Amino acid sequence: MFSPLPSLIQSTYVLTLLQAFLGQEKSSLKFYDPSADHKKTIGKGANYQLVFQSIGKTFFDEWDFFLEADPTHGMVEYQASEAAWTKGLVILQPSSMDKNFTSAIMKVDNYTYLADGQHRNSIRLTSKKSFKYGLVILDVMKMPFGCSAWPAFWTVGENWPHGGEIDIVEGVNMGVINQMTLHSEPGCKVKDKMTRSASGKVLHTDCDATGSGNVGCGVADPSSASLGKAFNDNGGGVFAMEWTESGISIWRFNRTEIPEDLAKGENPQPSKWSTPPVAHWDQEDCSSLSRGFSEHKIVFDITLCGDWAGAADVFNANGLCSGSCSAVVKDPSIFKDAYWLIVLVIPGDANQPSNYEY
Repeated sequence: MFSPLPSLIQSTYVLTLLQAFLGQEKSSLKFYDPSADHKKTIGKGANYQLVFQSIGKTFFDEWDFFLEADPTHGMVEYQASEAAWTKGLVILQPSSMDKNFTSAIMKVDNYTYLADGQHRNSIRLTSKKSFKYGLVILDVMKMPFGCSAWPAFWTVGENWPHGGEIDIVEGVNMGVINQMTLHSEPGCKVKDKMTRSASGKVLHTDCDATGSGNVGCGVADPSSASLGKAFNDNGGGVFAMEWTESGISIWRFNRTEIPEDLAKGENPQPSKWSTPPVAHWDQEDCSSLSRGFSEHKIVFDITLCGDWAGAADVFNANGLCSGSCSAVVKDPSIFKDAYWLIVLVIPGDANQPSNYEY
């Protein structure tokens, strides 16, 4: 049985420069203001100041439900808030692991049989608050997987493809290796090997979001349990993304590798983490990190098929998914594992606000 560390849960951060939200109190979705020096240099440490929070049973109130057609051409019908609650696509429920835990679930419809070509109900959430520079930390117990599934946790500017995109968690179908990707303005090209001792494998060196099929400069996690079923079976884990003027870094921590400052609920200092990042993109290689990146919002989504998961050579890779992606979407039983599970901790009194939301 796995569960998040309570002290870690109290230290879930989104660290940014949103001065307008200074003075908010305890929560798990948090925006902090780093010191001026820390905006420029990764790893110097900072006294972060809380800027934004998202609390307990009102967690979903802090997000907008995306209602447009899927821009990646997935076979999904994104639902509005009221419909998502009614149809059971977003859920808050007591955890089966511990009475002091509450689970937040975001999922795909897994009970409706569809006709040929029909789209399946799903959700895409966008944070109402935006940020530029800081640290985003996500503690997730389970992430979606399954044939046709394409889940992602990412940040993006308002006028995509302009403004940049940072993919923190992303994969398709039955994949078990997470891909972290940067999408930028034209002219951003990175080395074929990671810097700052980052452990990931560079998949593409051109980050241009407007060319080369928008593949971006992706980095593969070296672990074959960093995504999907294998990640879930290991009890989930923690992802961290630090964004400063000098670069962007992303970490993944197994439950046994969580940095001490996070585990103790202290001010996070990535410079002291013993585990190197999986991915790092340096300002020296990509000037558009400061020139072309605007304020970002955070996104959770689960699409189906689409430009990546539905491509024939991807869907049928390794023989784990057979037939066509569009045919699979019709069968609801395929989607029993297509959900995000985020644990909310309510310390002591169940009537008090949650300290952990994602």
